[in-house]
Amino acid sequence: MTIPTRRARLEHAAKHCPLWNEGNREAWVASWRTIATGALNMNDPVGTELKHGPDAADYMGHTFDLFQRHLNMQMLHVKANGPEMAWVIESRFGKSPPTISIETFRWEADGTLHVKTFYDMPSSVGENDDPYRFLLAKVE
Repeated sequence: MTIPTRRARLEHAAKHCPLWNEGNREAWVASWRTIATGALNMNDPVGTELKHGPDAADYMGHTFDLFQRHLNMQMLHVKANGPEMAWVIESRFGKSPPTISIETFRWEADGTLHVKTFYDMPSSVGENDDPYRFLLAKVE
C-alpha cells in the first residue's frame, strides 16, 4: 500500500460526482479503490464523532448506501499536492437549498486515508453525536 499518485487522485475526483449522481455504486466504489487502499479515519463533518474502518473503500460504499438517493453533488474545485488533496463540492441534500462542503484528504505511506469534511451542522450536533442521524432525519 502506498500513497496514490496525483494523477490517480485527480482521475478519481473527476469521476466522483458523475458516478454518484448516476447511482453507479459499483463504479463509484471501484474508483475509490484506486486511491483508498488502506484504513480510513474520517471526521464527517469536523467537530463530530470520528468514523473509522479497516477498508476505506468499503466504508465509502456504506456512505453511498446511506446518502446517494438523497444527495446530488457537483464538483467545483480540486487541488492535489504532495500526499494530500482537497475539493469543494456543491451539494443538494433532499429538498434543502444547495450547500458547499470542503473535504480534505491525507494519505499515509501504509495506505491509511484521513478525511476531514467541513459543512454546516447545527450547534445541537456535538462531537459525540452521529451527524448522519441528523442529516437522514431531514429527508425521511
